[in-house]
Amino acid sequence: MKSIKLITLIVFLIALISCDNTAKKDDKSYAHVIDLPVSYAYPADSITINKWIAANDFNAMYKHSWEVWKHLTTPVDGKVLRYQTWLSPAQILDKMNNPSKNSVSEIEFNKPKQFGHAKLRQADFDDTNIVEVVAYNKAAENFAIDNKIFYLSTLQSMQKGEYSQIPDFPNDAITIKPVYKIITANNTNENGIFTMSAWHGPEYKNSGYPEKEWKSCIHIDTKKSGNNVNGRIDYDCNTITSDNTFYLNDFINFKISAHQSKEYNDEIAGGLKSDLKNKIITKTDYEYQLKNLKTAEGDTAILVGMHVGTKEIKRWVWQTFWWSPTPLTPSIPSSDDIASAKNGIGLQGAASHYAMDIAYSMIIPAQPYIGGKNEGELVVGFNPYLESGFGTDVFDSKTSYVMNSGTKIQTDLGTMSNCMSCHMSAAVKTSAKGPGYGSPDYVGDRYLSYKDSIFKNRLMLDFAWSIQSNIDSLK
Repeated sequence: MKSIKLITLIVFLIALISCDNTAKKDDKSYAHVIDLPVSYAYPADSITINKWIAANDFNAMYKHSWEVWKHLTTPVDGKVLRYQTWLSPAQILDKMNNPSKNSVSEIEFNKPKQFGHAKLRQADFDDTNIVEVVAYNKAAENFAIDNKIFYLSTLQSMQKGEYSQIPDFPNDAITIKPVYKIITANNTNENGIFTMSAWHGPEYKNSGYPEKEWKSCIHIDTKKSGNNVNGRIDYDCNTITSDNTFYLNDFINFKISAHQSKEYNDEIAGGLKSDLKNKIITKTDYEYQLKNLKTAEGDTAILVGMHVGTKEIKRWVWQTFWWSPTPLTPSIPSSDDIASAKNGIGLQGAASHYAMDIAYSMIIPAQPYIGGKNEGELVVGFNPYLESGFGTDVFDSKTSYVMNSGTKIQTDLGTMSNCMSCHMSAAVKTSAKGPGYGSPDYVGDRYLSYKDSIFKNRLMLDFAWSIQSNIDSLK
């Protein structure tokens, strides 16, 4: 593949410049969805943001994205954080299909849809016990309902000609993908210690760099309360010290409901049965994973990462957050500069324990919507808990590259990807069958034009993979 030393140097340079708390259990009314006014300029003016991008004003971009994080993680109703009041696409669909209902269905956990799109098997990621809850803010929710964008018949009516797009989301729309680990009685030791993988930086392997290969951990004491503001990593994952021990207070977290537990357990069991039937795992592995991944009401979900897209510019503003044991000195793809930019933002509680990376463009310099060149500096933007395990087999290697001073740099790894490039490729053939609906393969970091060949005879979804994964084919 490529030279590890060269790639490490490139990514290091780019990283320096680029990019218990839930709603009351029984309250499921629409009225519980709150969207209070923000205390800063949101959405920011697109002209202002595009000036930052053109001038490579990274400090302004960093600060703005930290303000977005503050907006999402600010309590709005007692203990409930703002992002926890937003509806998932499944809930929005339920609301669309049952307009006379005076309540919404309870939010459910899912395996990250990108794992399925990337053709990963259940056994490839279940050791990490990751679940997601994609959600739309009120502006995005209203847009989805008004435009019926989850209905296949609507999308079919929008696909006209060789190149077509759905209408743009409004500029105050926000879509998020929070991802959680579930702490259960089965995955803690006799002292209530939960051990989990902690990101220490990328390795560039053709097979990807999944959590089970990181060999770096932290330990969470679930029986004590406390804070470890900036700790250390346990590199043998078996030596518990005060430096590498953290507490639930160090994480955004909440207790899961009986409904969430049942739905999650059913999904896990179904995937494992499929893997057992296809001889991907042994019966011993099946029984072990089924036991250790099983959840119960009252188990704790801890937030380990979140993708956030804000429709403040045409190609959206992209920022991604993940929990870090060393948030003051985070590992690549974040940086000390990014961490220091949150000074003065006023993050509350555990929100300050997260690292960030951004992708306000696909490459540097940013290219026009149509007719640009895939040539320049890389802008690497990925979430360790979501994309680090993606290897070259996940991406379209023929198109996943950037030309830099005459050198072709392959970007067909999760650790060489870019949120904007990935989400721009969200498109479907509305005449195709689900669940994929003829979507293009994933691409790593690269420039994509609105007239790129991958969009020919497909309907572009305005960067929203969440539409593709929630299409209602009966409507």
